[in-house]
Amino acid sequence: MRHAAVMLFVASLACLPGCGGIPLSPLTNDRRTVHLEQDASKTITLKDDMVFYDSSHPTHGIRFPAGIYVLEAEDDEYLYLRASHPLEFKDYKKGGKVDTRRIVGGIMIGKYLFRAVPAAAYIDGEGSTRVLVWKLGSDFINREGKDWTKSFS
Repeated sequence: MRHAAVMLFVASLACLPGCGGIPLSPLTNDRRTVHLEQDASKTITLKDDMVFYDSSHPTHGIRFPAGIYVLEAEDDEYLYLRASHPLEFKDYKKGGKVDTRRIVGGIMIGKYLFRAVPAAAYIDGEGSTRVLVWKLGSDFINREGKDWTKSFS
């Protein structure tokens, strides 16, 4: 019995490397109810525009404009910081065509460091709803201090 359990454990570990090769899309559509909480002392500052793509051969991209993002809301898990200019979303089509949309929104930062989604882009929903539209991971978080800073801990 013990030997079977060990073999099952080893077999499951052997399957894990295969999971790492599956590209996960950063695109999402998660509506979240927030509490409006404006605080001009809590900010994120992007030194330059930051651009992210959904893959190495992108079909979608997002550009966060440089500037100061100010706390406008929060929920139990995230702080929502509003960009001073609209976020830019791009859809890349065959033949080099690019559709561009600019939508008011910002960056949401997890209140706790270890999260599946530590940060994300959001846009406005209805009333006190914000919509998480683009998941940001370690590629964003690891650039703190280099490409962006925050005024709070």
